[in-house]
Amino acid sequence: MTVLEKLLVPEVSRRIVEQGYDVLTGPVYRPEDHIGLTPVERVRALGLDGPDGPFGEAPDHVDVVRFGTHPLMDLRVPTNALGHADVPWPTYPTGFLRDGTATWILTMTRMPVSARYVRVGLDGTEREFSRYLGAARGWQGAKGYFPPLHLIGPRARFGALDLPCSYTADQQSVELVWVGDDQVPEGFEPVRPMVHSRTAPVSACEVFDIALVARWRDHRVRVLQQAGDEVLVVVTPDSAADAAELGATEVEPGVFQATVAAGELADREGVRSDPMPTQSRATHG
Repeated sequence: MTVLEKLLVPEVSRRIVEQGYDVLTGPVYRPEDHIGLTPVERVRALGLDGPDGPFGEAPDHVDVVRFGTHPLMDLRVPTNALGHADVPWPTYPTGFLRDGTATWILTMTRMPVSARYVRVGLDGTEREFSRYLGAARGWQGAKGYFPPLHLIGPRARFGALDLPCSYTADQQSVELVWVGDDQVPEGFEPVRPMVHSRTAPVSACEVFDIALVARWRDHRVRVLQQAGDEVLVVVTPDSAADAAELGATEVEPGVFQATVAAGELADREGVRSDPMPTQSRATHG
């Protein structure tokens, strides 16, 4: 297991505290590479500084999520994709942050068990606010709870069931999640209102994840969920003007969501990922 870190923009910090937001994506790096850096230096390293940035001119603290990887995480060395050279959000085409720190782009997934929400102060001191307890329990002490989406993060087939799950801390088992109080399967115990869970060994399950992708207005999008005729998708615009034309909302730098009519999606395809051995992951030389 490798420990990595992600800098949280203030809006994502707020969503974690208020809603129990548990989506994890974007640039990540080794925590030890930023030990001793001030909040301003950390923000500058990600290219998020300046009066128009999400942190303002001189933040007195920053929040980070520090987490261990698991076999389904997809970490990629950044590249400057064709058509995205001049976007207004930071990119890292050399594979390094502005301060030379190696970085990877984490494909959208769910927070892993034991992820730590940490605040770093002006003098570099750290205060842990919360830990992520898994898809069934969410963030410890958060005001809200974000039920797991079937199309983000690990899921497991266990007998006849196909459910969202979280790897346990030792990654030898998974905790499966059943949302709702009707027809709760045998062996599942209540852990919060309308949420039940059961732990099963990895050896007894088929653990994987599925990304549902589609084409929308000449953009390749990832489907997050569907409610009736409306679909929530992740889209990467070619520019700020393109984002405005699409009606997409930036949920964090470079990550845009849009609600679209189901009939506007074409070429839907499920892309399955299976657990990878640690040595097969993308690394910098």
